[in-house]
Amino acid sequence: MRFRLTSKKYCRCLTFFGWLVLLLMLALLFRIWMGTVCTWLSLNKPVKAKTLVVEGWIEDYALKNAIIFYRENHYNRLIVTGIPITHWSDFVAFKNTAEGAIAVIKRDGFTDTIYRAVIPRSVTINRTYNTAVATRMLYEKHPGWRKAFNVYSVGVHARRSHLMFERAFGDNYKIGIIADTDRTFDPKYWWKTSKGFRNVSNEFVAFTYVWAFFHPDYNVFEKRLEKGYSIDRIKNLRGKSDAEVGN
Repeated sequence: MRFRLTSKKYCRCLTFFGWLVLLLMLALLFRIWMGTVCTWLSLNKPVKAKTLVVEGWIEDYALKNAIIFYRENHYNRLIVTGIPITHWSDFVAFKNTAEGAIAVIKRDGFTDTIYRAVIPRSVTINRTYNTAVATRMLYEKHPGWRKAFNVYSVGVHARRSHLMFERAFGDNYKIGIIADTDRTFDPKYWWKTSKGFRNVSNEFVAFTYVWAFFHPDYNVFEKRLEKGYSIDRIKNLRGKSDAEVGN
């Protein structure tokens, strides 16, 4: 037998029209994706619950809508999550977004007790997941609370928030999500503005990443938060992470 390093094989290749059909199909799929991805990311999937968790970074109109939703659906417990305010911190009255959100909520006449789930200043990455961990830490200090709640978010951030809360709380909790409308761009034509293009494309990439690669150890994150809270107390930056705000 003759020794050879290469061999000749025959294969089928796309013709010009074949490539044209393939490109048209890809263009059609991409157009379908553009028309549906914003709605897909803006997940609305509430569960039956009496606790509402509001993400403290959302804008004032969404906070007002969240309280309307709270009252209309007869909730009896409100939790506001918060991340540290690092811009102009020496000139801003609030240390974190939860404090600002609570001020807006109470200004509009809300009198129920509000619980805060705030992450420490030392935590600068994975903030959505860390706020979910802080919320679970608050829940564990109140074992009588029913293990079901809804998260109130805005726009395309909702699906990632839902995923992060599910991974922080595990299968023992029922977690729903409500996505308010993002008024900064038209969801139907998000690609026509830089704001819409940035928000949708960034959230799609971020959700894909955390879904595929982000599988955190809850205990590790809990210890980091506890350490951060201790540092914050020593530096007298803020109060307790789960402080209750009275009427």
